[in-house]
Amino acid sequence: MWRIERIEVENFRSYRGRHIVALGDVNILHGRIGAGKTSLLYAVEYALYGRQLEVKERVAKLQDLINTESQEMGVVLTLRNGDRVLRIERRLGRRSSEKVVVNIDGVELRGKDAEEKLAELLGADEDVYERLVYISHRTLEGFIYGTSQKRSLTVDRLFGIDVIDGVVRTISGVEKELMEKAEELRKRLAAYEKHKDIIRRYGGFGQLKARLDSLAGEINALKEREERLAKAAEELAKKRANYLSKLQEQEPLLLEYYRVRSELQLLEEAGEGSGVDLSIVERLRDALLEAVEEFEHFFGQELAERLRKAGDLETLSVAMAEAYDALVKLQKELEEQVHETKRLYEHYETRARKIEVEIGDAEAKLKRLEKTYRRFKDLQKAYQSLENAKLTLSQLKRKLEEAERSAAFISALKTVASYAAEVGMDKCPICGAPLRGEELRRLQEEIETRGGSLIRELEEMRERVREVEKAVEEMEALSGEVAEYLAVKTRVEELKIEREEVVKKAVQAEKSLRQLEKKLERLRTLLAKVDKRTISEALSKYGRALRVRELRRRLKELEEELKKAGVVTDALNVDLNWREVVEELERTSSRLAEAYKEKSLIDEVIREVGEDSEVLRKKLDNALYAYSKLQEIKAKLELVRISARARLLEVAKSRFNEIFTSLYKYGDIVRVDADLEQRKGFYDFYAITSTGDKYGISKLSDGQRLSIALALALALRDIVEMNIGFIIFDEPIPYVDANIRKAFAEIVKSIADKLQLIIATQSREFAELIKTAVPNALLLVVDKKEHSSIVAER
Repeated sequence: MWRIERIEVENFRSYRGRHIVALGDVNILHGRIGAGKTSLLYAVEYALYGRQLEVKERVAKLQDLINTESQEMGVVLTLRNGDRVLRIERRLGRRSSEKVVVNIDGVELRGKDAEEKLAELLGADEDVYERLVYISHRTLEGFIYGTSQKRSLTVDRLFGIDVIDGVVRTISGVEKELMEKAEELRKRLAAYEKHKDIIRRYGGFGQLKARLDSLAGEINALKEREERLAKAAEELAKKRANYLSKLQEQEPLLLEYYRVRSELQLLEEAGEGSGVDLSIVERLRDALLEAVEEFEHFFGQELAERLRKAGDLETLSVAMAEAYDALVKLQKELEEQVHETKRLYEHYETRARKIEVEIGDAEAKLKRLEKTYRRFKDLQKAYQSLENAKLTLSQLKRKLEEAERSAAFISALKTVASYAAEVGMDKCPICGAPLRGEELRRLQEEIETRGGSLIRELEEMRERVREVEKAVEEMEALSGEVAEYLAVKTRVEELKIEREEVVKKAVQAEKSLRQLEKKLERLRTLLAKVDKRTISEALSKYGRALRVRELRRRLKELEEELKKAGVVTDALNVDLNWREVVEELERTSSRLAEAYKEKSLIDEVIREVGEDSEVLRKKLDNALYAYSKLQEIKAKLELVRISARARLLEVAKSRFNEIFTSLYKYGDIVRVDADLEQRKGFYDFYAITSTGDKYGISKLSDGQRLSIALALALALRDIVEMNIGFIIFDEPIPYVDANIRKAFAEIVKSIADKLQLIIATQSREFAELIKTAVPNALLLVVDKKEHSSIVAER
């Protein structure tokens, strides 16, 4: 493993200029507070990793490692592992980036390659270094003097589990931010619900924001218009003052004049007043009348008569509306009839096609069964019917049985006659009558002749029975298909009759459909010339035209009356212009006030809501989802911490006790057990005496606790695979009594043969104790006047 052979620092922290420190197996850095001991230790970490603890924890910046009176600093660290030599050089300027050079076995590497090679050679990252190589007094004090909770934090740090606490704290901070964000989003969603009707009125939040932008331009335009109209009104008011007394005297007449003039102007601007044209209304009446007369058989004569005789506008309007409504209703009825008739026609057409298919299928089946049917008819001709064939078969079988009995009798007589002739019997063995030889021979011949004839008849009869049996079997086999043939044939005839009826109905329905469609088409053509809107517009235009004529006549009368009263044309024009400008100014001011009010409302909605509801809900869902996931991660991290504690403790136990017994040689404690209180998350350490007694760590002396702490750290050093062969103690036991110091000196002595030791202390007495315990220890005195310096004492 790598041990430090030499440290070179140049303008590093409190060291001004270049300083070289050679190290041995046990090294004691002694000096007062602030002399520069820790700076030298920081130089080791910086050389190995390019940072140090204070920089890592953001207590200081990397440039703070440069001496305050210098612009550049450097550290050279030489390490040895057997015959191998590792030289690390790092340099850093205030205005330049860091440079690193690694020389291993004569091979020089720089930059990224140097860092990667260094990490490979050391086998320990910065975190492992700060837990198991650089051990400060805070680590040991936390174990020796701390509460159970503080002691557990110290053990967790040695195990490297404290990083989980940092992650959990970070997650908790993010959780808080997420909940604050979620609460803000909920408030915005509540505001969205509050202003939902307003947002919906504008068509959505995006349109609301667009409306706010357009309002700004509209308000500016309205303000300019208001200023322009106010100036115009003021100028006209000055001119109007010349005619004011006359105008006031004729105010009632003037008001009527303005009212009539305004109404007439509106009608004329709408395109009215070009003359009263009755032809439009007459054409509409004629079109409706034509349609009503076309379908008079539906409506009767009354409707056409009312439409024909309507004289005034009101009566004509009612009659035309009534006729139009009746025609529209008739159109709907005809459309329904067309739809129903078309449905009926399609039904008949579909049924006819289905019948054709059924007939085709049935005729195909008839064709397939035709051969069977003809064969059955041939058998029927021979035997009339199946029942008759069965009867014939039964009779033949009875005759066959009789013939077989006769044949059997003749055969028996033949056998007896032959036997009698053969043995020469003189009496008949059956009836006992006398037998003569010649008669017996004659009898044999008769029996032979009769038997032969009977056998031929029997064979013919058997053949006939077989023939009839076969016919019966065939007729029985064919009867099912014959019945099916007859049923199908009947069905074909029925289908053909039904087809004729359905075709007739389809033709009739098609004829009715064509007639209805012609009627409907005529009605649609007629109604295409006119609709309710056209009627209304025509009558309205007609009425407005009459109104224009009436207003023009009244306007002339009023102008004559005003002239007679002394109100000249100039006075009328000035007053009219003034009134128009004032009215327009009032409308503009009113619209401007509405625009300001609308803008204020939209500003409030946008300020309280901020975004569209879908975006807000999505962000809220994402925030809550992230919060829930962080909760799960925290729970899993807690399980990981518990599991890691248990496993690491189990792994470290055996090696821990080996190291403890080698450090603590007094014999009163033979073993230390370590358990984990999972519920509270605390480690409990118990000392086991030679008699088997068990004592908690709170009952142990400081020296015993120190031995346990160092044993645990060294055990973990053995578990973690690394190539670093030194350990640094920075003020390991300050402010403790002589017994603890002596105990630590003995511990140092016991591990000096395994690891290179660097111990920094401000106590001369403590340094002397270690020097006494390890005579070959190198004592390095650190002093500071203007700058730090270091001298080795012999």
